[in-house]
Amino acid sequence: MLLFAQRIEELIVDSGETVQALAEIGKIDRTTLQRVKSGERLPSKKIFSGLCKALRLSAAEEEELKNVLEMETIGQRNYYNRKAIVDLIETIAELTEHTIPFSKEIGLKNGAVVKSSLIDGMEIVSGHANVLRLVESAIDCEIFASSTPQIRQVIPYDWDVVYDYIFQQMMGSGKNLVLQDIVSFPKNCSQSEADQSLLAFKKLAALSLLDNVDYQSRFYYRPSDWHPVDGGVFPYYLLTSNRLITLSKDLATAVVYQDAGLYQVYDGYFSDLLDNSAPFIHGSRDLFEIYALEDALPTKLVMQPIPCFSRYFTDEMIEKQLNREFPYFEALLATVIPFYDKFRADNKGMVDVFSLKYLRQFMEDGYIYLPEEMVHPFAPAERLQLIKQLHADLVASERKCYAINEDRLFMNSAVEFSNEDPTLRLILHYQRGNETIFKHLAINEVNIINAFEEFFNSLPTSDYVLGREETIAGIESIIREYSSDES
Repeated sequence: MLLFAQRIEELIVDSGETVQALAEIGKIDRTTLQRVKSGERLPSKKIFSGLCKALRLSAAEEEELKNVLEMETIGQRNYYNRKAIVDLIETIAELTEHTIPFSKEIGLKNGAVVKSSLIDGMEIVSGHANVLRLVESAIDCEIFASSTPQIRQVIPYDWDVVYDYIFQQMMGSGKNLVLQDIVSFPKNCSQSEADQSLLAFKKLAALSLLDNVDYQSRFYYRPSDWHPVDGGVFPYYLLTSNRLITLSKDLATAVVYQDAGLYQVYDGYFSDLLDNSAPFIHGSRDLFEIYALEDALPTKLVMQPIPCFSRYFTDEMIEKQLNREFPYFEALLATVIPFYDKFRADNKGMVDVFSLKYLRQFMEDGYIYLPEEMVHPFAPAERLQLIKQLHADLVASERKCYAINEDRLFMNSAVEFSNEDPTLRLILHYQRGNETIFKHLAINEVNIINAFEEFFNSLPTSDYVLGREETIAGIESIIREYSSDES
């Protein structure tokens, strides 16, 4: 029996009502309700609403049943992937929304030392808990004792506790860390392994948001005949400034070496892997790279604070908005005008998801998300003209544009996704004190891109966005408010 049908049967039994009585209360055809109960069909929104009313479900029970229905409708994998993406968006929003209000000093941990055996100048540690404590201790020693802390690691992408530990130690710390990692994914991975790459991305993206971590993450696909030891070198290991830790495939055994020659072997192996892997998360603060000003790639969907107004930018408007006092004004103008020309030509079918809250903010200050030293704010009349053009296109069905349902999804003004071919790009712009931070993460791992594409494709019919009519009504409300202000 389907999970949803099983849950409905349980609720009907708990209600003490017959199928006939529930059908009458919920104004549902009895045969239809019987088919839902037996698992022959899933209910429409109208039938689901009537069923919840007939069963007298609480808000929490209705939400739980709705989740079961969604899982049944789209499949468990898509359901959990969508939840993971929403969690990622909200995590990024929270990390960029709030300044960490403390500065902690990292010190070596007190307490019992892990007992190990010394054999031929190396330490051997056994047991998962002891291995983890050893790795944590090595991280602490590097951050605490080194003048220029650096960690290079090749560890399983789902060894969450290590990524969590580095994040917790660096968050709010006055130290700076150079962190490089190389993660491997199976070439022909199962569904659960593909989903793990999405969960790994959340951990690594959070690390990349820390301003005191210079982070570079790369990935490669390991072959199907991959073995625990490749060419005499263990597949998992960590390199700090002065030590090498090798790890068994099951992470139950670790070996610490002080041997300089062996350190150099793994140092070279890491460099080779680095050269033969692709960026998993590539961070940049170069604005030309952040906004792909030299590419203008075909874009399937953008998810951002304000609607994509660039469709309406004329060459004259662009030149007027750019700050002539900006040191690279001529070079910027020469790049931006052809960029927008190509963008308008190549992205006619793009889906645009935005926030009514931040659209209202744009109507207040006139800023698009570029550094203020580069652009002037749009004048009030220009802002009104842009939003009216957007409204006209939506009414005429010339654009696929949806407002975020703020009750279902927390996304702040820092977050901007662009689903381009063949890269998923995450652009961040947020305040740290008096400085505006711009960062760009390019995601190239195919399973993550596929998961995001499925999520983006589902948005227009999901409750994470408002419907077309609600979106238009929200824009009309803003137009009325600012039209009256202008008059």
